[in-house]
Amino acid sequence: MQKPAIVSIIICFTALFVATGCFSQSVKVKDAAGQPLLFPWAGGLDACQFGEIDVNQDGKNDLFVFDRRGNRKLCFLNTGISGTIAYTYAPAYAAQFPELEDWVVLADYNKDGKPDIFTYSPGWAGMKVYRNTSGSRLSFTPVVYPYLKSLQGSGYVNIISTNADYPAIVDIDNDGDLDILTFWALGSFIELHQNRSLELYGHADSLDFEKVAYCWGRIAENDENDQIYLDTCIFNPAEHITEPIDRHRGSTMLVYDANNSGLPDLLLADVDYPNVKLLTNGGTPSSAFIISQDTLFPSVEAPVRMFSMPVLARIDVNNDGLPDLLVSPFDPSLSVTENHQSIWLYLNTGTSSAPVYQLVSKNFLQGQMIDLGSGAYPVFVDLDKDGLTDLVAGNYGYYTDSWYEGNSLRSSYTSQLAYFRNVGTIANPAFQLMDIDLGGLSSLQMKGLCPAFADLNNDGLNDMLVGSENGQLIKVLQSEEGSWMIETTAFGGISVGSWSAPQLFDLDGDQLTDLIIGAKNGKLAYYKGSREQNELLFTKISDHLGNVDVTNPDISYDGYSVPCFFRHTDNTLYLAIGSEQGQIYLFDEIEQNLGGDFHRSDALNSLLDTTGQHFDAGMRSAVAARLLIPGKLSMVVGNYSGGLELFNASVPVLPGTEDIPVQRTIKISPMPVDRQASIECTACANQPVTLQLINPAGQLVWQQEQQVAASITLNTGQFPSGVYILVVCAEQQTMRVKIIITH
Repeated sequence: MQKPAIVSIIICFTALFVATGCFSQSVKVKDAAGQPLLFPWAGGLDACQFGEIDVNQDGKNDLFVFDRRGNRKLCFLNTGISGTIAYTYAPAYAAQFPELEDWVVLADYNKDGKPDIFTYSPGWAGMKVYRNTSGSRLSFTPVVYPYLKSLQGSGYVNIISTNADYPAIVDIDNDGDLDILTFWALGSFIELHQNRSLELYGHADSLDFEKVAYCWGRIAENDENDQIYLDTCIFNPAEHITEPIDRHRGSTMLVYDANNSGLPDLLLADVDYPNVKLLTNGGTPSSAFIISQDTLFPSVEAPVRMFSMPVLARIDVNNDGLPDLLVSPFDPSLSVTENHQSIWLYLNTGTSSAPVYQLVSKNFLQGQMIDLGSGAYPVFVDLDKDGLTDLVAGNYGYYTDSWYEGNSLRSSYTSQLAYFRNVGTIANPAFQLMDIDLGGLSSLQMKGLCPAFADLNNDGLNDMLVGSENGQLIKVLQSEEGSWMIETTAFGGISVGSWSAPQLFDLDGDQLTDLIIGAKNGKLAYYKGSREQNELLFTKISDHLGNVDVTNPDISYDGYSVPCFFRHTDNTLYLAIGSEQGQIYLFDEIEQNLGGDFHRSDALNSLLDTTGQHFDAGMRSAVAARLLIPGKLSMVVGNYSGGLELFNASVPVLPGTEDIPVQRTIKISPMPVDRQASIECTACANQPVTLQLINPAGQLVWQQEQQVAASITLNTGQFPSGVYILVVCAEQQTMRVKIIITH
């Protein structure tokens, strides 16, 4: 079975992308067709929600993506070119958002023009709120915790909103402040919590709610499936509940005026079901009444069909002034969604009042990054023995299909190995996807394939031991370059219970490859290697090597350890290990201590020559560490969203600040810069340019398109003090110059 590890955006959509980046922050990657990916190391995407917000304070709305698989936050800067989809991945801005969990709604409740944050409040079945307090730099202040309340009867109580329900936070009654639609605690009926800020205080800058309707729109949802009943309300639903209901729980809502009637209509999706229903409002501004439902939204030709529980956002993706549609799964379950094709983009080819949504991509953003489905288990290896370090990655699996058992959704996945060959040089590596099913292991119909490489039969070629969900090891031999044979799926009778994650590494320094295996239990098993008649054999030494256990019992009973032993530039041995919660653990004091306790270290930033880098990959992390560039340790981290992130491999692409030559054609004044700089570029006058600012960590922090470059003003108050690189990309040349910012 061939499932593409990286799926290119369809032709009519590719042309809309503008590769504006004259700066590349890390190693380049090409897809199987040889086309460069715009943001290969963004980490993949799976179950996402979207919002528009100006993250770099340049006056243009950028794209904020929240992936609930590990609560990952991603920011994409928008160039703002009319009629064009042109985003630049900007990971540095994610840290300026607060910690978010399960769901996020960006909505401007105080009408100051800056979107605020409504998000799930874990443990409370409610929502908390952060006010956008951005000035020259993006910032948020908590204003509601632990949960938002509304007046219900004689007192203020929690507005129920679970982690499996996505509420609508919008001005329902058109009075200028934001109201809330959310399902009743036991399901079936939609409650309206009306904001009384304007009525009570004369402004929108308050969050004072009252439940004014328990059956908004006079509709009811079936307790067991996604069927919607129109004109169905009972006087008081609570009085009719005599025993607990096992409700078919989970829905997403998006409210907007779909037919230009002046009334709010509702897009509703339900857990375990792939479609979205458009519920048309035929009532009045003060009393909603749903009169019809369309189960083929947005069109008969291309309705939303996405497992499971699609969530929608209306965002102007191509900068034409019209809201487009982004659709992605919302289901909390890890094993029901379409993974590598789980972001659908519908462009609005109609008008604002009469939208016509055309499906143009099923892998928006994903098609421009490495996305291996669900899960990503990378390993560095010189697979073709050409002296260059290649990259191979396994996964949990690519989505294949879905079906129902009763009213419950089931989905299947098949794991494969992706091979990225190093097509660059020793000093400047670059990768290209060469094989999406290395060794043909998809034929095994397994999940969780995690590869390790060594010469197992002493013939000079790399072979594989591959872990999987069943806890055993698959032995795959390479008889000649590129020719693989599965010898056994139960190598040596070895088993670690479930979710085996092997590494082949000379751990004890005897010049023989040993075997270390991570597992679902969060520990490491150690097997010492020996040679017998050219065959590499393994003898069990310990099932709890170094007393390492990456399970966090406060959150989960599972650890999903994935080991990576590596040597730093000074030959010191370290262990980096991924985990269920996404945290990367680092251990040292390993050599001459294989029978003792390894020491937990906090030196990962110093080893990678990074400053304050956040290495939490979201969930189910896996690490590959290597001297990818001579004398420079690099690290690739996989996650459950199927993507890879690359740390500390940008030097060959972006020269260090000491190597930046003086550009006499670029004049910056004053220097150093306090709050504002004037930039003049005599070499690029009267031509369009792209300006980019690179921070000391090698990250893109600002970008601006300039149609005619004369004198350009750069507001630097939003950036911390330090030495930066200003990159000016003109039609015929790229120029770099140091800029010093002081406050």
